Amino acid sequence: MSDFVHDSIFKDAFLRASHHYIDALELPDIHTRRSSDTQELADSAACINNRMLQSFAADLTEQQKSDVLNSTLLAQLAADKAYTKDAAGRYDVKGWYSKFSEVLLNLGWVSQNTAFWQYKIHGESFTADKAILEIINGLLQNNALLLAQATINALKNLPENDSKLTLFKFNTCSDQMGNISLGVCTQKNGLIEYNFAALYLETKKNFKQILFIDFSTSDFKLFAGTNTITLNPDVYSIVREQVVQKLQDRVNSYLVGLDI
Repeated sequence: MSDFVHDSIFKDAFLRASHHYIDALELPDIHTRRSSDTQELADSAACINNRMLQSFAADLTEQQKSDVLNSTLLAQLAADKAYTKDAAGRYDVKGWYSKFSEVLLNLGWVSQNTAFWQYKIHGESFTADKAILEIINGLLQNNALLLAQATINALKNLPENDSKLTLFKFNTCSDQMGNISLGVCTQKNGLIEYNFAALYLETKKNFKQILFIDFSTSDFKLFAGTNTITLNPDVYSIVREQVVQKLQDRVNSYLVGLDI
């Protein structure tokens, strides 16, 4: 697609269509629970991005990391706004990921809807961190898998009162439901490839954290999904500034770096 980026007809058409699409997106109101450290984000190999745990291969540039973080944050927030929770604290997770994919497509990602299935747990209890690592194991190999494991461990090792952990809990849990994903970004033939696994959990009991705690298999329903999406940086560069402007200060509220 890079050849088309230098075609003025394609570039103008994509810019016009994306401009109208991004401009019309509705996002949640800005909140200021935490101010992100811009340099910390740039230096971090892993980040908390709203409800997503994202890590990055060492050969990705600072700009490429920023592009992934901003575009996937915008897609998440648009999905949050479109699929608000009902009175019971639940929402249509398939619809949420459908909106997430729709937004990414309009930003230059090649994306399909995330396919979900009911995840079967063997035994009487489970922890979501082990489940999501088991799921993503089928997508990743070698260093990428190690990155995913290191990201989970970095979150697990945070003190209970750490503001980063508090932010993650707030964005991923709501009484009797939880929605998280874990993914790794790598570079391949000039494109950015993002492989991620997602978990959606419904329980009969209220909880304040989805990872690192035991759930009884008799008290929950667990749904899993995976996806591989690809970004052409040249195409995304056409809308990069508009995405930043659309997000405004939301970046400071939803993005934090993790040491791995």
